[in-house]
Amino acid sequence: MYRLLLFLRRIYVLVIFLVLEGFALHFYADSTAHSRARILSVSDRFAARIYGAIAEATNYFSLARTNRELESKVQALENELDSYRAFYNSRQRDSIRATAPIRGRYLVARIVRNSINKRENWIMIDRGSTGGVQRGMALLSLDGAMVGYVESVSARNAICVSVLNAGFRASGIVGRTGHFGSISWQGFDPQRVRLSEVPKYASVARGDTIRTTGYSFNFPEGILVGTVEDFELDEATASYNIDVRLGADVGSLRDVILVDRPEIYERVLLEREILGDEAPDDAQLPQQEGGEEAAGDA
Repeated sequence: MYRLLLFLRRIYVLVIFLVLEGFALHFYADSTAHSRARILSVSDRFAARIYGAIAEATNYFSLARTNRELESKVQALENELDSYRAFYNSRQRDSIRATAPIRGRYLVARIVRNSINKRENWIMIDRGSTGGVQRGMALLSLDGAMVGYVESVSARNAICVSVLNAGFRASGIVGRTGHFGSISWQGFDPQRVRLSEVPKYASVARGDTIRTTGYSFNFPEGILVGTVEDFELDEATASYNIDVRLGADVGSLRDVILVDRPEIYERVLLEREILGDEAPDDAQLPQQEGGEEAAGDA
């Protein structure tokens, strides 16, 4: 109690001033219509600023939910767009009027773990078999650039081979000329990969766009890999080694798109049946419903 009295003694001058100021404003506001209008104008501006600050804070804290809603819409639109692409391509190949099947399925997932500073880098995503993820699905950035592919799947998560993995392999093509080669990572620069085995008679220039060929079992045709930054001719193999700057900044990714290609399952089985041990190393067999039993039944 004594401390409270000491505190009031220290601030009583300020309290008396505020009370008198309040009375003065009250009498001033009631004195004329003009003074009342000015007081209301000032109070309205002050209240508007407070409400504006509250609205901005509310919008900020709702950004996570808004992003999730946008991701769901992107996923739905990608699936719809792919069905239109498949229909258009089928109309070009066949004049018969029919509804084309969807050639791919798109899912959106969030990265929960990622590394770029090792020889073998992996990406973990927050979506697994219960969310429709299967081994072999392509992993792309939200703007459609190559990131990796799914290697192992649990119920709620999946482990993906990053393009920044020394064991990563895919097939790439120089968009301007149509010459293709093998994509790999040299294990040093997280912004660049190597396109090798491009024949020496190919015309290569800095700035050329590199995309997937469709020969890779994990990636659809036409996925952006990156752009040519430098190249040199390997006289021993009579082919170019091309340094490609990746189209995706793997280290800064937060969300990814997964692409499922159902027709690949049959293609992998057929190639393994015909070629056996000579089948390409990047033939990652997708898991179908039923796991190994599906492979045996096929």
